[in-house]
Amino acid sequence: MYQANEPYFQPLSKAILTEAIKVFYQFGYKKCSMEDIATAAKVSRQTLHLYFRNKEQLFRAALEIMTHDLLIAIQNVADNQNDAIEDILSEIFDVLCGKQGAVSSAANIAELMAVAHSKERHLITRFQTKVQEILANALSRAGIDTHWQQQGISAQDLALHLLDTSAGIKSLFTKGDDSNYLRRMAIAIRVVVIGAR
Repeated sequence: MYQANEPYFQPLSKAILTEAIKVFYQFGYKKCSMEDIATAAKVSRQTLHLYFRNKEQLFRAALEIMTHDLLIAIQNVADNQNDAIEDILSEIFDVLCGKQGAVSSAANIAELMAVAHSKERHLITRFQTKVQEILANALSRAGIDTHWQQQGISAQDLALHLLDTSAGIKSLFTKGDDSNYLRRMAIAIRVVVIGAR
């Protein structure tokens, strides 16, 4: 279960980060400037630099906030004991699909992911590990892993399989084509769930 404390940021820096995330999505990493972020956050460049020395530090802080918020949202979905496991898994991947990305181009998303992987690999690795853990716990709670274990496949393996499937499906569609992504993920989820029966 994900229960990390929220990264602490002063209220103004958190407001700046909220706007910075939007600007990074809109322009990508390379085309985004500190001036763009200051303008979006309605602060001076000097104020922005008081909180964040440079774009790299700001990007790292924005990534921390984004991954934390996503993990909280995913854990909340996974903790819902009233829904069927297929619905829970579908909703988790809906959250992972990201509403923020709808305002971004596929090129910007790809660039942001590349920068995150190259500059902040430890944050991305920690995020992926926690998502896999949340998925595996949900699958175990629903008893899905019981049948698969007889075949030598663990809940962690199933969770990783779903995450890899998600990444593969995402690579097939342009951003904004969420309905095709979610439809294909629903099929992958059904295969995992029905295969356990």
